Amino acid sequence: MALLNKVTVLLLLVVLAVKVAAQNRKVIDSDIRWKGYKTLKAESQSHFGTVKLKSGSVAFTGNELTGGSFVIDMNTIDAEDMNGSPKLKKILETHLKNDDFFDTEKFPVASFQIKSVKKTSDKNYPYNVTGVLTIKGINKTISFPVKVENSAAGTTITSAKFSFNRKHFGLKYNVFEDMLISNDVEMNVKLVVN
Repeated sequence: MALLNKVTVLLLLVVLAVKVAAQNRKVIDSDIRWKGYKTLKAESQSHFGTVKLKSGSVAFTGNELTGGSFVIDMNTIDAEDMNGSPKLKKILETHLKNDDFFDTEKFPVASFQIKSVKKTSDKNYPYNVTGVLTIKGINKTISFPVKVENSAAGTTITSAKFSFNRKHFGLKYNVFEDMLISNDVEMNVKLVVN
């Protein structure tokens, strides 16, 4: 009987250790912002807006961010800078969703899978996240700095501004227009997890 109790206690400790070791927490709110430029990178030559997260979860070991998996709904691309011109806004958003760019009919979602998280000496963004970004079925590794803040409302994970090269994911227009568009797409991401 004493042996059975010891085994039971040992199994409970193992289960608790696993729970403490890795906890997946659901994303309950998100703010994903993008910005694209013409080659001159002037603010007057930019477009910006948002795209919505379809689903996501973040892994923590104790209070430390260790992983995560996210699915982005590419049909929710919103060109906020064009809000004052509804017709032009619709034209731009349709253009971004067509097969020249994100081809949302064939590829309705993009995804990001965190592969590693490293602490850094940066006081503002003390973690560096590295993961695989998948757009149009193409996988590329990207890295960017983040900060993690805890509050009564939940845990907020905020990225510094980072960018990816659109051409690495097959986001190309015709050869003439393509020369006028910057290859870099800037991103800012904010997630709230419970």
